Amino acid sequence: MDTQVPRTLGGVAALPAVLALILGARGGPVPAPAALLDALTRAPAGGGRAAAATHPLLGARYQLSALGEGGGLDPDPRFRLDAFDCLTFVETAIALGSSRTLDEAARALDDIRYQGAPAFAARHHEVQAQWIPANLARGWIAEITRELVGARAVSIARDHTAESWAAVRRAGRSIAGWPRDREPIGHFETWAVRPEDLASIEQRIPGGTVIVVLREDEPRRPTRVSHAGLVVLGSAGERLVRHATSTPGLERVIEEPLARFVAREARAYPAWPLAGFALYAIPDSSARVASLAR
Repeated sequence: MDTQVPRTLGGVAALPAVLALILGARGGPVPAPAALLDALTRAPAGGGRAAAATHPLLGARYQLSALGEGGGLDPDPRFRLDAFDCLTFVETAIALGSSRTLDEAARALDDIRYQGAPAFAARHHEVQAQWIPANLARGWIAEITRELVGARAVSIARDHTAESWAAVRRAGRSIAGWPRDREPIGHFETWAVRPEDLASIEQRIPGGTVIVVLREDEPRRPTRVSHAGLVVLGSAGERLVRHATSTPGLERVIEEPLARFVAREARAYPAWPLAGFALYAIPDSSARVASLAR
């Protein structure tokens, strides 16, 4: 089970040989498996490329808050391929999905993670209130839950107020160093499918779909989002979830059948029940990637 919510509110197999390098945010080399580079040039942009490009990352180690700003409060690199938490894995998948080079992917990743120039205060820390709306607006993701579920889709909402954030701080669950004036205030809704309804639409979930795990509202927690992954197609067309898990003994990027993923999430937080799963396609955002280079 995933025993921790990432700071961003959100026996390891060896990766293939290094065939390309780019400079990371701290000046260090970023290794890229050959199969990943091949996927960037051959797989169709969008979810298909995200799935193909992240397959070589299976086995990469789990690291909580694997990405940072390369200095300051969070000195982890802004781009890497050797370690992930659940959200940074999904963000990297989205960035790779519309990129043809690692340089493009690094720029795309900044656009996915930040509201403006990369800075800790500008990062989309709260997934439901910041990350999802920002990336819907920029076209990095597209909501498909209602398309797949129809009338059975449910709205999962969270109200953020100054008082609710104060309760989060009193509970010791606030994000250290995040300015209070950056904490989102307002009513935020996410469309989701109930856990018991997910199996009925499983075969219609496209490969390369982002799946976000939402839980019952808990006022002392900063978010209703506990995990995220990427739905991919197996060799027989079955739906698998590829995700970075903190499960003790695994702690790496894995993929597993969707039903097993749901069962894992049901066990993860016994006192924080599942509420639903939100589903997002990864569109072809090549035009946005090109605009970032300019």
